[in-house]
Amino acid sequence: MRFTYMVLMVLGLTGLISWLNYIVLARQFDFYRQQGVRYAYWLVSAGALAVTYYSRIKPPSSVRPADEFFYWLLYAALAWICGQLALILFQAIFYIAERVLFFAAKLARPAEYSGTAITRRKFLQGAATVLPLVSVGTGARGIYQAQVEMAVRKYNLTFPDLPANLNGYKIGQISDTHLGPYFSLERLDTVIQLLKEEQPDVVVITGDLADDLQLLRPALSRLDALVPFIPQGIYFCFGNHEYIRDIARFRAELANSRLVLLENSSQMIVPGEQPLYLLGVDYPGSDVSRSALDISVSRRQQFFAAANENIPEKAFKILLAHHPDFLFDGFAAQIPLTLAGHTHGGQVVIGGKSLLDQHVYMRGLYQENGVYGYVSCGAGHWFPFRLGCPPEISLFTLHGSTN
Repeated sequence: MRFTYMVLMVLGLTGLISWLNYIVLARQFDFYRQQGVRYAYWLVSAGALAVTYYSRIKPPSSVRPADEFFYWLLYAALAWICGQLALILFQAIFYIAERVLFFAAKLARPAEYSGTAITRRKFLQGAATVLPLVSVGTGARGIYQAQVEMAVRKYNLTFPDLPANLNGYKIGQISDTHLGPYFSLERLDTVIQLLKEEQPDVVVITGDLADDLQLLRPALSRLDALVPFIPQGIYFCFGNHEYIRDIARFRAELANSRLVLLENSSQMIVPGEQPLYLLGVDYPGSDVSRSALDISVSRRQQFFAAANENIPEKAFKILLAHHPDFLFDGFAAQIPLTLAGHTHGGQVVIGGKSLLDQHVYMRGLYQENGVYGYVSCGAGHWFPFRLGCPPEISLFTLHGSTN
């Protein structure tokens, strides 16, 4: 019930934004005052809100092809809604620009400001006529980037103390697939094929694998089939959505798969005088609330300490976590590489900056005191909109220092 109220509140706010957009457009352009245009605008807006609300209370099945038409309808609705959000932002920017130009010209040439100011204002007003199309295009672009694109991020990391037998060692990371309505098994097949082509030595999955539990077993079967192509296998750590959905079922299914679960534990994967160990930690909020959204620092540190126990002093370590706050622990303990996810990179990035920046470590590669941390933008999402932040798989190749 609480979730339904939240969805209604968000859609109500979106409806208010649509109303404000129309009021501004109608005041500026005669075209939008026409009765047919007004009815069409509100019909599309109301339809988009209704389809989106219906999709939240009764999500389209991610396993029935018969829902394909509804998916297209939903994507069109989301493109319109996201376009409305973009439109109010664009209109605010154009309004501010128009007023700045007007007053700047007036202050600079009080006696003759009107000609220049009016010319520039007319130019801006003319440009504003295409804003609705640009906004809907922005919404459609965000849907496309989320549902079609898949970036392959490749990083070469240099370590002065890298064991000789690990020079050129390659790690593949996938995170936050959120298998369900917006990430299908076919989409997972694409990720698996990309990993096969890149031929990593080990693959790690940093949580939030599936939201639709009907897809969990088929997904694990596909990942099991990938294991023979990965010399050191596939390792997994829990995210918050494992707890939200059914942590007991995830544990049972993983126990019957070829994936190795690292739950506040470690495992040697390459032996030697300086062996390679993978450390995996649980989601730190899992003991705080069922939704696992709250972060317990003491619990996080407890999980890290448990995973870091009984490892040889000379071992080369890689830490796997879902929550990016574990980068604090990795950097403090001089773990050579910490891999995390959870943030989806913010999903909307403009000028290299996420508009939903909620964490110290939000997206991409970080380096502190000679060691690295990486926060994946995720291969999937539970809301199908990304802008400037496409879904990704990540690959890291280790190199010894040439100094």
